[in-house]
Amino acid sequence: MSEIENQKDKYHWWRWLFVPVVPPVAGLAGGAAFHLMQWFGMKMTGGYSEDGWIFLYFMPLVTAGFVGWAYSWSAAMIAPSARLKASFTMTVFLFLFAVFASVVAIVGPEYSRFEVVSVVLMSIAAVMGSIVALIGIKKAHSNEP
Repeated sequence: MSEIENQKDKYHWWRWLFVPVVPPVAGLAGGAAFHLMQWFGMKMTGGYSEDGWIFLYFMPLVTAGFVGWAYSWSAAMIAPSARLKASFTMTVFLFLFAVFASVVAIVGPEYSRFEVVSVVLMSIAAVMGSIVALIGIKKAHSNEP
């Protein structure tokens, strides 16, 4: 590591405090913006309705995948060093949250079968999006330890 990057890491220690906070916020905000963009595109073309299967089943899965992708990338971007390790750690937390949400949906008596399937599929899509982001982070920052 060069001397300039070493100095930069020394003075940016405070960014580590934001690593657990920024990814959930960035993932949810990015997911909301992405879903709004999909909805707006759907309304402008006039081809799909909000009652159709594309809007009800397909778009939430794509949005959940984008949330996972934005979650991992924001963790990598906010970390001052060891970006891949920080993003991997946050992906593990996302995986644990997805498993917890899926178990609560499966065990909870107030959820219908459709809601359980939706939660489980969107949890899988979010984790898969996060893994895709990890692969991209690994390629982008391949010179880091």
